Amino acid sequence: MKNLFYLFLLFASIQTAHAQYKPLPMQNAEWYQYGGIALLSCPTCTLVDYKYYTDGDTLINSQTYVKIKKLEVPSINDLSLFPTYTGAIRQDTLNQKIYVVLTDSTTEHILYDFSLQVGDTNNSVLHSLVSDCLGFNTETLYLIDTIQVNGNDHRVFHFQGSCAGNEVSYIEGIGSDFGLLFPDLIDIRESHLSCLKINNQSYYPYSNANCTLPDTASVNDLDLLQEISIYPNPSFDMITISMPENILRNNALLFDASGREVQQFYLNSGENHLKLNGLENGVYMIQVGNQNLKFFKN
Repeated sequence: MKNLFYLFLLFASIQTAHAQYKPLPMQNAEWYQYGGIALLSCPTCTLVDYKYYTDGDTLINSQTYVKIKKLEVPSINDLSLFPTYTGAIRQDTLNQKIYVVLTDSTTEHILYDFSLQVGDTNNSVLHSLVSDCLGFNTETLYLIDTIQVNGNDHRVFHFQGSCAGNEVSYIEGIGSDFGLLFPDLIDIRESHLSCLKINNQSYYPYSNANCTLPDTASVNDLDLLQEISIYPNPSFDMITISMPENILRNNALLFDASGREVQQFYLNSGENHLKLNGLENGVYMIQVGNQNLKFFKN
């Protein structure tokens, strides 16, 4: 009888673990990534806004995948790292894994693995923009916690990479905090996932997020936005938001991890100080125009 009871507990725990899993949207999904660098445009290194989106099914090695394509602003397809068709993904919901086949390849790699436990390692298939670490990167899972998005709990897997200073978080059901297909870019000022839209409705980081690409973008404007910085990050009681000297006054919004608007304020050129008194510890997002800047309060 006791053995049956333990078997029941084991089965219940397995069912609970699977019930927690939030699958990645595979149809009618759009990921908006701010500030990806078109590598071959360096040394000027143009910053680009990307939209990655699903575009129907395809068959590769007798497996069904969803095609992933991209749009970019400004359009520099002749210089981009990948063409419009970026690759294809498939999802194993039972085993909590997402696989990818990249452009001009039939080789499958694990893109995200949400079955890992703290201490497990993951061999990342995608590029890390570090001078001596461009390619596969061994990541170690050191923390699993949870954030709330639109009232739904999503597990977050935090990794430390083998490249010095390389840290990244993978959000279950959403992707990497740096973007869908570039999960281990190390500099948040260079690239981050700004928005996810599902069935033409904004979902991440909140339901009324501005999920759009700008109609046009000036390289000079993008260079100015690259100069925006937040420090210290993480912070305890105050952050400083440094704006370019030649930028106009901007309205800014502060959101918590659930997407709730916490505060409105203005940012001027130079250094702006924001007190964090009364804010709970956690992740926060500052929206300036159509750009999102993330910081941590602890």
